[in-house]
Amino acid sequence: MDDETDESLTTLSGDIDAEIKEMMGLFDSPSFARRGLELEEMLRRVDLRCRQARGERLDMVRVRLRQWTRVAAGPADWAAVFAASIEPLWYLSEAEPPQWAAAGGPRHRQLTAARDLIAAVERFNRRWAEFIESLNLDPANVVIDHYNRYYVLEKECVMGSGRLAARFFTPVATLTREWLLRDHPLLPVPSLVIGH
Repeated sequence: MDDETDESLTTLSGDIDAEIKEMMGLFDSPSFARRGLELEEMLRRVDLRCRQARGERLDMVRVRLRQWTRVAAGPADWAAVFAASIEPLWYLSEAEPPQWAAAGGPRHRQLTAARDLIAAVERFNRRWAEFIESLNLDPANVVIDHYNRYYVLEKECVMGSGRLAARFFTPVATLTREWLLRDHPLLPVPSLVIGH
């Protein structure tokens, strides 16, 4: 009799565990919500990875912008050596605001600083394009494809209405290198005034 009691308690215990797991599943977030969170997290990770990698590659551009500010008395000094304003470089490289020199430096020092800045921007653009090209976007695009394919269906199963489930749904575009470069762009390469 003791063996039967032990066996029935084991069976009962297994049934209780199964019921508890089933009940806990009822209070878990729906699959469509988990799928949406997975998509958001994946896009956040891709963006963070690009921001970090881009920031690391921008160091020398920032150094060369600081070098330029030591030989320029203000933002208008670019006209002495550059063909166009270099002001967008501060924003695009996420550099600190410029601390201009009290007086502009000699023309040969400005030219040296300008050439160094151009070389740094070209080097950054080359390295950044190589990084973007090396990214494997397939795993991220699988997540996007599954989101686009199953989100509305999973939501419809919970809501019981295809019309309500599809309301406000917008498919997410596949990640491409062009899309990444739009959000994390190359830098415009300055050019020197003709004759320098």
